[in-house]
Amino acid sequence: MVTPRITPLPPDAWPPALRALLHASRQDGAGRENLFGTLAHHPPLAEAWLHLAQVLTHQGLLDARLRELAMLRTAHRLRSPYVRARHEGHARDLGVPPAAVAATAAADPGVYDWSAREAATLRAVDLLSVGTALPEALWHELAEMFTTPELLELLVLVGQCAMVCTTLNTLHTPGGGPTVRVDAERCCSAGQCVSTAPEVFAHDEDGLVTLVEERPAVTDRLRLAAALCPSGAIHLTAPAHLTAPARTTEGVPLS
Repeated sequence: MVTPRITPLPPDAWPPALRALLHASRQDGAGRENLFGTLAHHPPLAEAWLHLAQVLTHQGLLDARLRELAMLRTAHRLRSPYVRARHEGHARDLGVPPAAVAATAAADPGVYDWSAREAATLRAVDLLSVGTALPEALWHELAEMFTTPELLELLVLVGQCAMVCTTLNTLHTPGGGPTVRVDAERCCSAGQCVSTAPEVFAHDEDGLVTLVEERPAVTDRLRLAAALCPSGAIHLTAPAHLTAPARTTEGVPLS
């Protein structure tokens, strides 16, 4: 299991000035508590982070549906299953059709019949989320559909979501449930994982291992698949328990 690079502070160790601000995060489950427990190591940064998130979520000018679509696509592009799972829930609450939510994780989101604003936004997200500047044609298209304040908000929204995804991914911060990650650069296509846990792993067109499910139930077969990987390319990220001691099941190390 991957250990967080910065262990989240438990709620009773959060600085007093942040406790009231962060307390509500505990109601959203272990993932939020771990995220803000990590930020609690740097109280001024945590406060600034949360105020920006509040402005974008509660005082933003963008349509709420459009905001969630942009964040879903950003989380998909940056492979952050925890962020994506949270915003899938928000999108459902807003009445976004399941087919639209699924399309934000498609190789080509154009498989869904988006409005012109939504389609242009998703094209912009695909570029912005990976640090690519918008071409002039796309910028002019957006400028015809959005006001200047909305354009600014869209840029900051994608940047803020990318910041969350990158921080969580880099720090291996546990989310609300276990996640699986395959390091494509280390994968040697041996295939033991595919034969051991085909419900989680598959081969892509190039023979490299890809994920069928990023948030599967942790079973002995999944643990065995990770343990058998000869290149160590499979990483299981622990959920709420942060630094659980190593155990064994049928002789397979779980640490």
